[in-house]
Amino acid sequence: MFDLIAFDLDGTLIELNIPFDEIRRRLGIKQGFILESILAEKDEEKRRRMFRALEEYEIRCAMTAKPAFYAQELLSTLDGRVIKGVITRNSRKSVELISKRLGFRFDFVIGREDCEPKPSPEPVKLALKIFDVEPSRALMVGDFLFDLVAGREAGVKTALIITERNREMAKSFIQYADYVFDSLKELAELLQVVE
Repeated sequence: MFDLIAFDLDGTLIELNIPFDEIRRRLGIKQGFILESILAEKDEEKRRRMFRALEEYEIRCAMTAKPAFYAQELLSTLDGRVIKGVITRNSRKSVELISKRLGFRFDFVIGREDCEPKPSPEPVKLALKIFDVEPSRALMVGDFLFDLVAGREAGVKTALIITERNREMAKSFIQYADYVFDSLKELAELLQVVE
């Protein structure tokens, strides 16, 4: 059905455990998204300090991250059947820690260091380019608007994973999803890889 599947990380493959409000307070961000606020910072040294602090939180959370329901099963059944990877706004180091701890195996990881982050389509386009996959043969899976917008603008199909945490919010961006699932197990059923 697909040659390449790109997954969001937080809230999709792992349970969301990043304390966004605490990070905003520490970094002095009053409103808006953390990553965009850091990128907009004009003082280069301050921006570096903010990125270091953000990565500290990401690494701390990576050490206690728990897999989302059916994430490990889905990823293992996709081994050798499809190119699979992560497109995240997190640092690459935090993804590597999570992968090692939870036994996730990916063919690619695209983090914020690699290109303009989601909601830009650039990370999705980069994955397609690396593996020479046509957009029509790829799927972007996530739990938030940025995942769906990035996928849609890159020309790939999009899948929204609904959780208790995002259920109400998802009503405002569900129209960007080609598929909507209540779990990764439902996605596995669509892909016909349920064991």
